[in-house]
Order: sequence, then structure tokens, then C-alpha cells
Amino acid sequence: MNKTTASLLAVLLSASPALAFEWHPMGARAVGMGGTGVATAQGPLAAYWNPAALGRASENAYGLQIPVGVHAALTGPVLEGAKDLQNLKDNPLTITQPKIDAALDKLGQTGNGLRIGVDAGADFKVGKVSVFTNTFVDMAGVPVVDMINNSALDISNGVNKSRLMLKGAQVMEFGVGYGHELPFAPGVFLGGNLKLMSAQVGYYDYFVLRNSNDNDNMLSKFKDGAKKSANFGVDLGALWDVNKTFDGVPLHPRLGLTARNLNNPKFTQPDAAVVAGAKSKFAINPQARMGLSISPFNWWNIAADLDLTRNLTPVDNVASRQFGIGNEFNVFNRSWINIPLRVGLLRNLAETGSGTMLTAGAGLNFLHVMLDVSGAVSPKKVTTQSEGKESKIPKELYAAVQLSFLFGGSLDSKPSAIPEIQPEPAPAMKADDQPVSTEKVREAAEKAHKDLDAESKR
Repeated sequence: MNKTTASLLAVLLSASPALAFEWHPMGARAVGMGGTGVATAQGPLAAYWNPAALGRASENAYGLQIPVGVHAALTGPVLEGAKDLQNLKDNPLTITQPKIDAALDKLGQTGNGLRIGVDAGADFKVGKVSVFTNTFVDMAGVPVVDMINNSALDISNGVNKSRLMLKGAQVMEFGVGYGHELPFAPGVFLGGNLKLMSAQVGYYDYFVLRNSNDNDNMLSKFKDGAKKSANFGVDLGALWDVNKTFDGVPLHPRLGLTARNLNNPKFTQPDAAVVAGAKSKFAINPQARMGLSISPFNWWNIAADLDLTRNLTPVDNVASRQFGIGNEFNVFNRSWINIPLRVGLLRNLAETGSGTMLTAGAGLNFLHVMLDVSGAVSPKKVTTQSEGKESKIPKELYAAVQLSFLFGGSLDSKPSAIPEIQPEPAPAMKADDQPVSTEKVREAAEKAHKDLDAESKR
């Protein structure tokens, strides 16, 4: 990867852009289990995944959780096209028209783009209430191709205006969540979040053939044109713990539903984005997601999540509708020590060529301190350049780490498909048995006391 490509990636990662569209699975546990969490929400992070789970106060741990995650995806050969075009400019003796056309074609494919996302938070829960602050970054580099100034002279002199529109936003949430079990429907929980949201929306045109000597100023230029504004958001959730409603249901099934940002909060776009054709307001569209979980044994949990909405992404003509499934195996499964192992699969159903991501994770739970790490990677590879030294990287990847300090809601309270061994009841009294009267008990006690006194006087 050359200096230009590395600088572009650095801007995408650190320019404080973006927005929480879809693929922001808060918490390493969710990542390892295929991006699932609607029906398996635990601890303070339940406010994000399903605020209804906060109502399970006696079974859900309280305390502090701190998740951090980074996501990157290539939705086409955008890096390959940009790098090939730059190599032709840097090596004018190798320029031919077919090579120019090939580079521009790779750069301008429909749905082409580069995405970078970051999520981080600090979530605190006590009782049925969670107080949280979360930050979501979602940014894209979307190519705009100049097919007019495409001669060998235009490329070598940097006249070609092909560029990457760097756009997105950083959204910070400060909120409170609450969940409660319905008194007339045991096992049914409802909950919600109210969030104050602050967004910094940015935009910057990165010209492929003009910015190679201006990389150090990209970050400042991006931030200089960003616009800050505030709004609020509303989330709602529902959870049905079937075994609380009907005793003896096998596998302890749970069903969950979450709807985020129902009020469709909007934020101010930067002037440069409006001039480039964007709407004056940057919207975070509502998202609905459902989940199902079962527990074949108290040490084995299975979960699946599905987006009910087709979600926009900052890459033009690319949508997201995630389906994930995952397993969690608890090695020790004790309240004071446990090593959870997680594996899963994740796929974007809205894009046929997205491929299926493989997810995995592990944790160490000792006393009240828990550390979890997880990752997800696409087995598909994309080429970053073909002119010069060819290199390939995964099409999509995600990495997450989470530190938790939790109390209560121990592993001993986890659902189990193995029935508990109940003590045998006392034998029933026969019909001809006579109950022992209180008077007989008193007389026997007095006789025993007299015998004991007589024995002591001998």
C-alpha cells in the first residue's frame, strides 16, 4: 500500500465523520456470534441491542461495559482503480490508452466505494435503567470519474479530475434506557431509549491525481468543512421470554424486536456536500431488527438476527440488510469464572455479491471482570492494484474488544434445558396412621427430663 492509499485510509478512520447506518454491532460478544444480540442482550449493552431486556433486572447483570470496534469494507475495485491511475501518472512511459480506460473503468463501477466505521461506548446499568454514551462513525469514499480528460497527456499532467467524495458523519449519543415486564403478561418485556444526539457531518473531494503531495492537509480540510448540529432519537424494544409465560417449553426460546431512531433524526449537511448535490439534511433512517435465541444446554446458546429494514449506507447504490447466526459455548460456565467461545456467520442479504463473513471470538470472565475480543472477516479478497506490485486484502473485516465490570445476573441463572433435580417429597400419611397429639409429645419430653435428672444423681 503506497503513501496515498495509506493517507486516504487514515483520513477515513480518523476524520470524525459518520453515521450509524447499519453495521455497528456494539460489543465483542455480538461480533463473535455473527452480529447477533436482539434476543440475547445482556448487561448495560442491552440498551443498544434491545432495551426491553433491561427489564430482566433479577437475571440481567448490572455494572459498566466499554465496547470498541472498527469496521472496513470495499464494495468494489475502487482502490485498484485509484492506485492504477496514480501509477500511470507516476510512470508516464508506461501509459497506454487501454491502461487508462481499464483504470477509469475500475474506478467508476456502479456501487464502488470504500467504507470505514468505528463504534465505541460506555454503558452503565443499575436495576432496570441504563445510562449510556455511544459514538458511531460511518464514512465512505465514493468515486466520481472524469471520462473527458482521459488522454495520456491528461493523466501524466494530472489534468484528469477523477476523485473520491469522502462523506459521512460522526454521531454521539447520550441517553437513558428503561425496560419493564408487563404485569399482565409474564415473560413479555417492553423498553425504550431516549437519546440526545450530536452529529458532525463532513465532506471532502479527494482528487486522485492532484492530492499525492497534499496528504498531510486532508484531515484538516475535511474537518474545516464539517457541520455540527444536534437532535434527539427514540428507540423501542420488545422481548418475549417464552419459558416465563409457559413452563416446560424446551430449549428456552426467546424472541426479540428492536426499532432504532424511530423519529428519523436529521442533521445539517456541510456546504460542500450540498453544492455537490446532497440534500441539505443528513438523515439517520429508522432501522428494525428481530432476533431469536435458544439454549440447548445451559453452556450452549444459539442466536440469529435479521434486519427487517433495507438500510442505506454512505456508499451510493449500496444497501445493507444483515442476517447473522452464531453459537456461544461456555467452557466453565460458573458465576466466578468462565471462558466463552463464539463462532458465527454474517451475510448482507441486500447485496448478492457481498459474500458471507466468518465471525469468531473468545472471552475471559473472572469474578466481576470480563474481557472479550472478536473479529469478522470475509473470505473474499479484493485487489488493491494491478499496475506495479499486485496485492490483495479481505473485502470486509471487523474487529472488536470489550471490557466489562458486572455484578449480579450470574451464569448460574442462565437458562438450562437440563431439568433440576427436585428433592423427593415426604411419604404421604396412610389412612390408618394416627397423628401424634401435642399432649403426648409434652408427656414424653417431661419423662425424658426426669430420667436425665435421676441419672445425674446416681
